[in-house]
Amino acid sequence: MTTITANEKALLEAPKIAETPTSAAFVAVAKKFGVSPFSQFRDMIRLQRGRSKVSFPEYFSLGLFNPEMTLDEKRTFVGEKGSFQANCDMSPVRLTLNRAFVRDKVMYSSLLTSLGIPTTVTQAVASSNRRFGNIPALKSPTELFQFLTQKAAFPLFGKPCEGSGSFGSVYLEGIEGDLIVLGNGRKVLLESFCNEVYADYPDGFILQSALRQHPEFCKIAGKAVGSLRFVTIRDQDKPRKLYALWKVPSPNAMSDNFWQQGSILVQIDDNGVLGEARTGIGLNAQTIERHPVSDEPFAGVRVPNWEELVETCVSAHELFPEFGVFGWDVAVTETGPAIIECNANPFHTLYQLVYGRGLYNPDFAPAIENASKISSDMLKQVEELEKSRRDARRS
Repeated sequence: MTTITANEKALLEAPKIAETPTSAAFVAVAKKFGVSPFSQFRDMIRLQRGRSKVSFPEYFSLGLFNPEMTLDEKRTFVGEKGSFQANCDMSPVRLTLNRAFVRDKVMYSSLLTSLGIPTTVTQAVASSNRRFGNIPALKSPTELFQFLTQKAAFPLFGKPCEGSGSFGSVYLEGIEGDLIVLGNGRKVLLESFCNEVYADYPDGFILQSALRQHPEFCKIAGKAVGSLRFVTIRDQDKPRKLYALWKVPSPNAMSDNFWQQGSILVQIDDNGVLGEARTGIGLNAQTIERHPVSDEPFAGVRVPNWEELVETCVSAHELFPEFGVFGWDVAVTETGPAIIECNANPFHTLYQLVYGRGLYNPDFAPAIENASKISSDMLKQVEELEKSRRDARRS
C-alpha cells in the first residue's frame, strides 16, 4: 500500500521534452548501422526543412538513421510540426471554427450522446467555474470528495476537459477507507487526490464511466482499455478511413499512450485484421509477435465489430464536414465500438512508428493533397460569400 507524497502524483504526468541527441547516440547508430555521424547530421539538417520538419530528437526516435531507407523515403516522414502542418492543410483554421467545441471533451461527448453515436458516459465534471446542464459540476475538492465517496459508480476514468496525450488521466477502481485505488494497483489518499485535481486542472476535469474492453482484446492485452486510433480523411463524397492502429497499454499503465515504457502499437489492415506489432523507439524499437504478459499473438486477430466501428467514425466525421481529417480514439467494448475522443490534430507519428512508413507515402500523399485541395476550395467559397455579404451591406 502506498500513499501520495509531495513528489508522487496520482494523475499521469506529461513526458519530458525530448532532448537534443548526445554524441553517444551518434556513435551508437554508427556502430550498429554503419552510418557515420557526419551522414546522420547531414540528413538531420535536410529533414528539418520542407514539409517534413523533423526535429533532431525525432530523427532518432523515428529511426531515420536506417541506411535501408533512401533520402526520398525519409522525406515522406513528418515530425510533430510537419504533422500539424499537414492537418492544418487538410483542416484550415479559418474554415474549422468549431475546433474549441471538438476539443472540449464534455461538450463533444454530450453531442455524440444526444445524436445516438456511441461514446463514453460522463458522471460528473470537477470545475470551479463552469456548469454543464444536467451533468453534476463539482465546484471544489470537498464536492469531488463527496461525489467519489457517495455517488460515483466505479470504475471511473478521469482526464482534463481539454488536451490530448492522456496527460493528467487516471483510472479509478474504487474507494478503500480514506484511500482511492488506481488502475495500476496504487492506493493514494483520497483527500490528496481531490486537491491534486483542482491544483493541476482548475479549468475542468471530467469523470466518465470506464469502458470495458471486448473479451477478445482482454484475452490479448488485459482489462486496461487500449483504444484504436482510427484516422478519417475527407474524400470527394464522404470521409473514409486513412489508417488504423491499436494502442496497447503497457502492462503497468492506466492508459494507452505510446510514450509510456512498455506500450505497444499494432497495425490494422483495411479488413480490420491485426498485423505487425512494435514497441520502443529509435535504437530500442523492436517488432514483437506476442503480448509480453499473455503470450497471445497479435497477427491475424480481427477487430470485433469492425464494420460498425468504421461506420461510427465516418458518421461522426460527417457531423463536421469542414474538417479534412480527424483522429478518433475508439474503444472496442463488449457491446460495440465507443468513441472516447476526437482529435482535430491527430499525431501521425504513431502511424509512422508502427508501419515504418512516412505520412506522405505514395498511398497517402494523393489523398492528403486531395483533402487539402477540397478544403482550399471550401475556404475560397466561404471568403467569397463573406465578401458578397459585406458588399451588399455597403450598397
